[in-house]
Amino acid sequence: MDARASATRPPVILVASADEGVRASLLEPLRRRYAEDYRIVDADGAARAVAEIEELAASDGGSLALVLADDASPVGGHESVFAAARRRFPDVRRGLVIEWGSWADRGTADAVLRLMTHVQIDYYVVRPVHSPDESFHRAITDFLREWEAAAGKRHRGFTVIGDEAQPRTHVLRSRLARGGVPTDRLDPSAPDAVMLLAAAGVEYTGVPLVRTADGRVLVDPDDAELARAYGLTTSLPDATVDLAVVGAGPGGLAAAVYAASEGLDTLVLEGESIGGQAGSSSLIRNYLGFSRGVSGAELAQRAYQQAWVFGARFAHTRRVSGMRVVDGGFELDVTPGDVVRARAVVLATGVSYRRLAAPGLQPFVGASVFYGASSVEARAQTDRDVLVVGGGNSAGQAALHLARYARSVSLVVRGPSLAESMSRYLIDQLEAAGVGLVTGARVVDAGAAADVDRLDYVVLERTDSGERVSVPAHAVFVTIGARPHTEWLGPEVLRDRWGSVITGPEVLEEGGRRAWLGGAEGPAPLESSVPGFFAVGDVRRGSVKRVASAVGEGSVVISSVHAHLGAHAGD
Repeated sequence: MDARASATRPPVILVASADEGVRASLLEPLRRRYAEDYRIVDADGAARAVAEIEELAASDGGSLALVLADDASPVGGHESVFAAARRRFPDVRRGLVIEWGSWADRGTADAVLRLMTHVQIDYYVVRPVHSPDESFHRAITDFLREWEAAAGKRHRGFTVIGDEAQPRTHVLRSRLARGGVPTDRLDPSAPDAVMLLAAAGVEYTGVPLVRTADGRVLVDPDDAELARAYGLTTSLPDATVDLAVVGAGPGGLAAAVYAASEGLDTLVLEGESIGGQAGSSSLIRNYLGFSRGVSGAELAQRAYQQAWVFGARFAHTRRVSGMRVVDGGFELDVTPGDVVRARAVVLATGVSYRRLAAPGLQPFVGASVFYGASSVEARAQTDRDVLVVGGGNSAGQAALHLARYARSVSLVVRGPSLAESMSRYLIDQLEAAGVGLVTGARVVDAGAAADVDRLDYVVLERTDSGERVSVPAHAVFVTIGARPHTEWLGPEVLRDRWGSVITGPEVLEEGGRRAWLGGAEGPAPLESSVPGFFAVGDVRRGSVKRVASAVGEGSVVISSVHAHLGAHAGD
């Protein structure tokens, strides 16, 4: 088949059931709504469906977006249609078809829970019983949106042209994806890249390039230039704002939503990407209200839009580097040399992962060694051996997502197990997905094979015996030793020896009465030792390292902000 023709072949929605009535009830609404953009394939049972999947995988340019089936039993004593689909098409979405009300049947409920725990399905779909059935179509479009994002099909006209071995190439792709702008990446020598650059009159000189939606080519743009290229603001206000929120992770975004919705003039300053660490999570399964789970990037983008429509202003890619307490509030130094004035501040900068003291990893940082659970890099690990270092939920989510693509994924933890640091549902899913577990070990070195210039192996050391062993690894994701970066704060903001901001009654307990710079009433629960300077989320000592907890703190802190502003209204 001609390559151009194969590239435009519509993705497939596969419907599989041995019951002709079930198939008909699914096929009719699917064909009526989606046939112009998708090829609807009908299979009269699981065995036929597996054959269709193998046929599609063998074709040139075929893609499978969604499988809907009512039978998850093994085919020919081997794997189910759902397992076959994921093996051949890692990005595919899979829905178990059930009857309306059958969730009350214990057998059906157990089947759904078992299949989700064993990573066989993404969710269930209720068979439509009337037309139009918008609940059914909502489930289908949710599946297709998730597939579109995972498969990189949301074409917005941005293309990164750069060498995969260059860390900056990965940074640019990550920044765009975290900003809700999925991109293509082309090797500079690829024919499509040569054609694009020739049309733009630009030569590749060894640094990555970004082709924008309007056809411009940016030469290794910095974060601010890149943000402006896809419509984000980086400017700062001249006037004093009621509230400056430093950091746009879950806690900062929640604070912005509640502050702006209650009429406060709110400015959010974010040095990197919206969403913080949570923004890189491939799937957050235990966040309230998202029964199917939600990606960190999706959650962050929704919160950002919610804050924006309430009137919160955002200064993207603007890092705060210093603060001073002044009459009427605070001055924040913002790189490269600006100042923001605010009557109150909510600090929500979260934490960053500690760098491993393994000298062999350093040459590969940003290209095949990543600090954080970057879901953007998962597809690049196809047919590779990957290690994830860490035992928390972020590590588990990263490993589970990587297992869709990589040849092998293993978690490396210093402790004896995952039970104390990871949610049970994640542990069960990791076991079902075949993710390996190396306990009682740490990474001490790494290296490349003689004939390649990318990571090839890492050296693990047993924490009990000191014994060292080399294991294959083409990529390493590190999610350990998270610490806040609060060294830029003024000395009057009380912190513990790790840099976490001390808040509430602990200010008086830790630093004594003189540590609190306010009146006799003492600090509010999330207030630091400086009146009007609050801390929420992971940057605060004693925080619970969960997205929901950060959102909760960001929400409730605004009542204390109001109280502070009201008490100092005449200042």
